[in-house]
Amino acid sequence: MSYMLKDKKGRWVKILEINEKLWKEMMQETLQGIIKLLESVDRLLNNGGNEAICAGLYTFAVEEYGKLLLLENYSPSSGKIQVKYKDEFRNHTEKFRIAIEHLPKECMRLYEAGFGDGFGNGFEKIRVIADFEARLGIFYCDFTDSGDGIKPLPSVDKDRLKKAIDQFKAIAFKISIT
Repeated sequence: MSYMLKDKKGRWVKILEINEKLWKEMMQETLQGIIKLLESVDRLLNNGGNEAICAGLYTFAVEEYGKLLLLENYSPSSGKIQVKYKDEFRNHTEKFRIAIEHLPKECMRLYEAGFGDGFGNGFEKIRVIADFEARLGIFYCDFTDSGDGIKPLPSVDKDRLKKAIDQFKAIAFKISIT
């Protein structure tokens, strides 16, 4: 079986066919990565780490959880899995979307801001996805959208982040890959 991630023109393949063994290994490794990220963020946060940087690392765990959920949705056919590689596996927005649908709200709200609980779920999910994608900006310096300043680090509520980490770890430790 050939695992080509890019086509002849250098573009990501839409479908990646893998065997069932690799599929299960990928889910197990993804789950272990989520747990390691959460434990590392927890340690860093509890030892004086910058809240914004911790929240940035936390978003990687959330995105990986989305990847795990997408992988779990596949069903083997004749020992093969057809992974929607370009449009799901490599798509940050799609992974955040599915993770946000499955995690409790406490795992998503890392700072005191935003709309009330009654505000439309669709808009709220889009805003949270945008917040999570923007939070990845913690790891590099960039200009403001207007081009006349430097983007500030997003503010993060340490207590909310701690609660999110604890609740997410409890969820991750309950997952069983069969």
